[in-house]
Amino acid sequence: MRVLRCFLDDLTLQTLLFMVVASDLNSLVIGLGSMSSIAISYGEYGSAFCGLKSDGSHLVTCYGSNLALTGSIPLLTRFAGLTAGNGFVCGLLTNTNQPFCWGVSDFIAMGVPKPMDKFAEFVELSAGDHHLCGLRKPLTGNRRNISIVDCWGYNMTKSHVFDGPVQSISAGSEFNCGLFSENRTAFCWGDETSSGVISRVPRNVRFKKISAGGYHVCGIIEAIESNVSCWGTSWETQQEIAVELAGQGRGQVNFDLTPHHPDPIPSIPKGELASQGQVSVDLTPPDAMLTVVGGRFHACGIISYNRTVVCWGFRVAMSTEPPKGVSVYEIAAGDYFSCGVVADKSFSPVCWGVGFPAYLPLAVSPAVCRMNCESGFYEYNNSSSPCPSPGSKICLPCSHECPSEMYKKSECTKDGDRICEYNCLNCTSVECSSNCSYSDKKTERFWSLQLPVIVGEIVFGVLLVIVVTLTAIFYVRYKLRNCNCSMKGVKMVKNGFQKDGGKIQPDLEELKIRRARVFSYDELEKATGGFMEESQVGKGSFSCVFKGILKDGLVVAVKRAILSPDMKKNSMEFHNELDLLSRLNHAHLLNLLGYCEEGEQRLLVYEFMANGSLHQHLHGNPKVLKSQLDWVKRVTIAVQAARGIEYLHGYACPPVIHRDIKSSNILIDEEHNARVADFGLSLLGPANSSSPLAELPAGTLGYLDPEYYRLHYLTTKSDVYSFGVLLLEILSGRKAIDMQFEEGNIVEWAVPLIKSGEIHAILDPALTPPSDPEALKRIANVACKCVRMRGKERPSMDKVTTALERALAMLMGSPSNDQPILPTEVVLGSSRMHKKSSQRSSNRSELEGDVAAETEDQRIEFRAPSWITFPSVASSQRRKSSVSEADVVDPKVAENKHLGLGDGLRSLEEEIGPASPQEHVFLQHNF
Repeated sequence: MRVLRCFLDDLTLQTLLFMVVASDLNSLVIGLGSMSSIAISYGEYGSAFCGLKSDGSHLVTCYGSNLALTGSIPLLTRFAGLTAGNGFVCGLLTNTNQPFCWGVSDFIAMGVPKPMDKFAEFVELSAGDHHLCGLRKPLTGNRRNISIVDCWGYNMTKSHVFDGPVQSISAGSEFNCGLFSENRTAFCWGDETSSGVISRVPRNVRFKKISAGGYHVCGIIEAIESNVSCWGTSWETQQEIAVELAGQGRGQVNFDLTPHHPDPIPSIPKGELASQGQVSVDLTPPDAMLTVVGGRFHACGIISYNRTVVCWGFRVAMSTEPPKGVSVYEIAAGDYFSCGVVADKSFSPVCWGVGFPAYLPLAVSPAVCRMNCESGFYEYNNSSSPCPSPGSKICLPCSHECPSEMYKKSECTKDGDRICEYNCLNCTSVECSSNCSYSDKKTERFWSLQLPVIVGEIVFGVLLVIVVTLTAIFYVRYKLRNCNCSMKGVKMVKNGFQKDGGKIQPDLEELKIRRARVFSYDELEKATGGFMEESQVGKGSFSCVFKGILKDGLVVAVKRAILSPDMKKNSMEFHNELDLLSRLNHAHLLNLLGYCEEGEQRLLVYEFMANGSLHQHLHGNPKVLKSQLDWVKRVTIAVQAARGIEYLHGYACPPVIHRDIKSSNILIDEEHNARVADFGLSLLGPANSSSPLAELPAGTLGYLDPEYYRLHYLTTKSDVYSFGVLLLEILSGRKAIDMQFEEGNIVEWAVPLIKSGEIHAILDPALTPPSDPEALKRIANVACKCVRMRGKERPSMDKVTTALERALAMLMGSPSNDQPILPTEVVLGSSRMHKKSSQRSSNRSELEGDVAAETEDQRIEFRAPSWITFPSVASSQRRKSSVSEADVVDPKVAENKHLGLGDGLRSLEEEIGPASPQEHVFLQHNF
């Protein structure tokens, strides 16, 4: 037993602590992380580095100053992987799948740890300071949904049973953590007195992999960015704890390094042993990572795009830096140093930090052998490092992207990693220039012979591009000759507006003579009370919305762009939304009142929507907002939003693609009428709506069209997909992406239930289901068609609107000769808008209204809301003319459908084909 006691007074506390740590760095022991092809051990007898040999034999080799460990290596024993602790190393035997340890430890028996079930087999091992844990193979039968972890060592010898399959485990100083394979969430157990990791485990965060350090845990988040998140205790907190304990001991600090107690928390003066700057392990770098490991107070990771190493957290000032510009395959962390396997054919190890073995004359395997390489990994094929077991392979993680000055030549497949090559036309670094050098005579001769051929090909290519471009221009002009754009609009495009990549840049002088009013900044600043936080009613990624009251008492919403260095992007989105809304006019699009552009300030002024957004009603607080929208109001809002989007696709010339249809962009006025808002990402589509635009993806995750996201093909059907997600959100009351549910994506959760006929399972439990759920079934079926993966298989917005109008009519009461007629004054909608539309109606419409009024006492008519303004009045005529021969169905089929037969997912032609005679009269009267 070795005990070190330091008696300190207030004047010499920091100095003596420095001496303790500087002289005994090799005595502070920690063996951390999960099973790997390499392992690091610290101990009072020195450090050691072990690894599986690079010849594929899976025999182990070690080097270091710990003679008790290097002298007891099992020379003829094959291991699947290694892990290390305080003075010992353990490996997983390939023949029995059981642990085997060597070295010295007072808590773990060398050889096969005892006690242990002799029939137990393990898939992974992980060692901490003075303990070892093993994850058993998945069970079968009735116990297939549980996992067992066996642990041996200080205060750890026990079998732990967990509910759910566990993918991997990782050991820290005095605790252990694991990762569930189904929901990819982390969990921890053990002693958290010094770390607090158990109570700080992130909730509802999915990880690709996790790794424990001394007093913290780091994990790679399962997302496109693959960023790292860490939690636990950092160096600063541990130092404060040590100093506080010293004060409570009246000038005496006891560091007991006996094997009967955990390792102490060292107190290292930050100014002497710690480097200046970052010492908190929570301050993770922004890079995407392939893997991550943890030391006592630091962590290291392999950057995805170039496989170089980056470290963060506490660093001893005398420690060496991680190797710069060197790619590595595998890394492992010890106490105050880390090691890795260099990514070249030598497979030589490299270490950095403090206290590592000075010389490592050995070559090790780049990774452990596995039976199958999972998705995101590739097989490492090299004759010098085969796997001994037939069918087993070395699996390495795929890198994600190419570094600057390089382009991606090929994707990562199961046979190899992605290949990047230098772009020799844009070299800025010495490395790029050296790789692109053509100084040798052979290369010069090659270019002297090939240069004329290449020049000829370039000239031919330029001429071909010119011919194709001119042909395309004439073809587009030929196709647009019948586009029903007004002469005023054409004149504005020629004189006042320039199209730039689908965006519009207006001439402000042209806008002044149009309906958009010009406001001064001072006027809007006074209206909003100096843009006070109390007047803010919404905030987005690029702008904030404030409530204001103008001098004439008009309540408005002022959208103010957030000042940022990228003023060009802000100005582009400002002008894009300004031009689109100043040209569009529809009852269900947000009305633009004016704008302000002074200096760097960009502001848009809209009519104020008193009831906020649909998102606030469905998901906001208080929950009472959700109950304010019953099924009739929800479907009415869906119909109104569909009419607004239909106007953008079918009546604007050229068509407008919104690109950001979601519940937070559907605003509701004081009379619960819906308006489509936020045109900052909108684009002008081609005259032929079926032709795609080649655009980089933009929008909101959960609503984004998968086809647009993957292929960068943008059409009006991308808005249809987003609207389908919105319909599912209205029906279920769930967010498009909600990770508190097992099926976080609403489409993946709802569509299978709809197809199986379980419509009731997706309906919002906050509302009472209607007596006749047939209308909601129709809406669910329409939503299911809208979110199909292929855009060509989705319906157009005019067909979606027709189907929703019929569903709303059914929800309010199906039209029938046997049913009474509902008076006009009780039809849902805006009486104010109804009056305006009636004032604009023709004499013929007034005559029809008089006839309807005269027959009002004879029958009552059930109908959908009738506040349709131009050009929505023409929408029914357009839809009628757009019905193709393929849409026509047998009258018997339509009659059976009207009677409610066939609850399955019907084809779109059956659902929104020509109406039955009764429905035709009903729709003709209302639409």
